[in-house]
Amino acid sequence: MDGILIINKPKGITSFLYMKKVQRKLGIKKVGHLGTLDPNACGVLVLLCGRATKLNEKLSGQTKTYQTLLPFGVTTDTIDSEGQIIATSEVIPTKKQIEKILPEMVGDIEIEVPKFSAVHINGRRAYDLARKGIDFTPPRKVVKIERFELLEQRSENEFFFEIECQTGTYIRSLAQLIAEKLGTVAYCAEIIRTRVGDSRIEDAKGLEDVTIEDMVGI
Repeated sequence: MDGILIINKPKGITSFLYMKKVQRKLGIKKVGHLGTLDPNACGVLVLLCGRATKLNEKLSGQTKTYQTLLPFGVTTDTIDSEGQIIATSEVIPTKKQIEKILPEMVGDIEIEVPKFSAVHINGRRAYDLARKGIDFTPPRKVVKIERFELLEQRSENEFFFEIECQTGTYIRSLAQLIAEKLGTVAYCAEIIRTRVGDSRIEDAKGLEDVTIEDMVGI
């Protein structure tokens, strides 16, 4: 069982736990994945099985595509729909204002890593510190954004975007950043990863449908 599986991870479960469910169903002894998805996110999760786990370093730099729904005017402590509301704003940007600011969201962009993330802070996970109310300054990092496109406006304050970016990009951080540029606040109501390299969501299988025959050999 050496090869690659393209899995469609549902919302509400960690990448690790969903990977383990697939592993148990198919009886795969050795498995890893390319790029963690937030528990509150869904979409493409690439599993490397058997000898394919050796390709992790080679494949980990692939670009990824995400779609996200941003409601402007409210944000949460987790910058997603699972958190507690911590700020609101009466400033709701227009479609024209958003489109004007989008070029500033492309290229090498500095972001603040979310406090509710798995990054290590002095040997501890940031989300553990955040859940316990321990104050800390989250790290900042530079990421490369290839494309940041507004797909549609769904309501007065809800806008749907597609983002193509390098690995290691926090979509929630981009939501926070674009809101700041527009003088307001926002959070990610939905995060969908639609592509990892050449692996696309149209080819991804859920736990109930995936079989060993879906594995791409190496």
